[in-house]
Amino acid sequence: MAFQDDLATHIDRIRNRIPHVQGEEATKQALVVPLLQVLGYDVFDPREVRPEYVADFAVKKAGQFEKIDYAICINGAPAIFIECKPVGAVLEDHGGQVSRYFNATPSVRVAMITDGVKIRVFTDLQQPNIMDQNPWLSIDLLSVKPAEVDVLRRFRKADFSPGDISALAEEMVYYNAILSFVSTQLREPSDAFVRFIAGEIPAVPRVTAKVVERLTPILRKALQSAIVDHVARSFDRSAEPDPEPPPPPAKAQSPAPAKPQAEPAQATAQPAADQRAGIVTTPEELEAMKMVVVWVREAVPNAPIGHRDSKTYFTIHQDNTRKWFVRLGLEEKPMWVALRHVKPEEAKKLAPGIEIAESARFGDSRLLLPTLSDLHKMRTAIISAYEREAARKGDDGGEPAEA
Repeated sequence: MAFQDDLATHIDRIRNRIPHVQGEEATKQALVVPLLQVLGYDVFDPREVRPEYVADFAVKKAGQFEKIDYAICINGAPAIFIECKPVGAVLEDHGGQVSRYFNATPSVRVAMITDGVKIRVFTDLQQPNIMDQNPWLSIDLLSVKPAEVDVLRRFRKADFSPGDISALAEEMVYYNAILSFVSTQLREPSDAFVRFIAGEIPAVPRVTAKVVERLTPILRKALQSAIVDHVARSFDRSAEPDPEPPPPPAKAQSPAPAKPQAEPAQATAQPAADQRAGIVTTPEELEAMKMVVVWVREAVPNAPIGHRDSKTYFTIHQDNTRKWFVRLGLEEKPMWVALRHVKPEEAKKLAPGIEIAESARFGDSRLLLPTLSDLHKMRTAIISAYEREAARKGDDGGEPAEA
């Protein structure tokens, strides 16, 4: 089985185990040790995986020793340190602790802090054998991206190379910096960025402050339109209605008479288009749709998914508007996500940290969405809604007339 399949199976187990995991030891046994096995390490061989490894600057005969939860050894020497915390812990609070272990062991080039779900990975890009203050990689396994799966693959026993990790870390640092810059420019282009774009347009003879002020909103709109076009074209064709087949050619010897009902049928189609006039699908709705497609198809490969926009909300369904499982309200504050087949009490467990709205209008539960980037916190709940709708018999519960 391919690594991505093993990882997907492990992530499914995480979702099922999280509600039953309490404390650091349970986190290790239920979440962290299985992940090490997915990466190909023999967790029962102390020559390979050493629990409670002593990582101390001073040589002590007694007293309190500095110990890391797990040391992964390559050719007999520790190469990766893993510090575990209870599931749901704030990992940002423990960097100083791990740096002491890292700095005391020159053979170690990688340190991880994890609660079994989130993983923060550090190395020594700034100074050799001194752990960097900030991680070069942060992963949430419940919303892992394809690019992050490829990075995790590099930590497998068969693929791990301390030298390659430094090059990969440097690349990821640059990648994240560029991604952050581009994301900022998409929301609010800086004067310098607008001047650069203007300098590439032959129709702009001279870039002045007035030109920059005039071009800024135009550039923002153009960037958003480009994103909408790119995302729309990246959707699976199954989300779009199949085009009508062309009519068969008429035989020359006996031309078929025109059907009298053809024109009325065309006329009846026109009001349906008029009814949907004024509906604008936003970049945020398309981006949310793309995230949902990725998450669902990681759990259910080739899952049929489509969407339908309305003036009230954006619906994501199973290629049948009556088989919807998520509705999104992203055009006004506060934004929200409505789920089908997931009750409020269950939503609290499946989407920890997300506020549940008092009114479950538009679905069985409605979750408030502070920012679009918080949607990943609802990943497990969204997948659950999809799977329950897929298992449901019948096709009742379709869109209301207003949609």
